[in-house]
Amino acid sequence: MRTTICQRAIALLIIATFLLTSCTSLQGVPLPGPDQPTATPAVKVGETVEVTTRGGETKRFKVTAVETDALVGDNVRVAYKDMTSLQVERSDPAQNGVVAWIVGGVLVTAAALIVLDNYDDETTY
Repeated sequence: MRTTICQRAIALLIIATFLLTSCTSLQGVPLPGPDQPTATPAVKVGETVEVTTRGGETKRFKVTAVETDALVGDNVRVAYKDMTSLQVERSDPAQNGVVAWIVGGVLVTAAALIVLDNYDDETTY
């Protein structure tokens, strides 16, 4: 019986982890205007962005460089002046807190089930 409870606890932990770890969303980032020639948007190297160009094309890429006039990815370079919108994929800090509480609850429940199962096995006559 102990193996069954351990297997269930591990399965619950794995399911909770997979369901709750992808808490990201696209967040709009203001683009530099013509009056700010040296300003760059709040984007960091390594973040994934989705850019809509003036031609209506949507490009999604991982940023490899943030230049003074453009964002650069693998085989992609989009000038700020050609962008109509810029969104960055970022995790939601509030959601991450919820994830921590849920995963913690699953771990505590699993530990309690294992302790109770061991206690039942030792007291059975």
